[in-house]
Amino acid sequence: MIIVSIIVAVMLQSTILSLWPWIGVKPDLVTVIVIITGLFYGLASGSMVGFIGGFLLDYSMGRLLGASAVSKMLVGGLSGWIAPRIFGDHLAVPPLAVLVGTWLEQSVYLLLANAFGSGLPVVESFWTIVLPVGLVNVVFSFPVYYYLLALDNLAGRGGSGGNE
Repeated sequence: MIIVSIIVAVMLQSTILSLWPWIGVKPDLVTVIVIITGLFYGLASGSMVGFIGGFLLDYSMGRLLGASAVSKMLVGGLSGWIAPRIFGDHLAVPPLAVLVGTWLEQSVYLLLANAFGSGLPVVESFWTIVLPVGLVNVVFSFPVYYYLLALDNLAGRGGSGGNE
């Protein structure tokens, strides 16, 4: 079900959300899903979902193929690796993880894009893209967190939704 969620997020990001920026930036739902998946399911799942989501996003947006896959795989794996050390049922953990993870993912993507000749101004892009996208993603961290929690609970009940 997480892969279906990633596909829906990619479709939203490449269509509706790309036409409707908030405070001048577009939310990155794929990164939010990747980070929270890493928190829930660990390093391997976070990395795999990050790679698949990033690759699908690169392909659908026609961007530098593989840069999002690498950056999202890194941040998904990192959130899965660090989750056992910090994650509890504290309400502040998912939004803080999304904020820091988004900043890291966007920074890695920016550096990779520049390494392959995009010519984006790094310092200006950090202030105008990386920081605001992190803040916008925090807004989406709550609904995505509760959505994935509901999926996890549904799967834990054998997919019956409690109607046994």
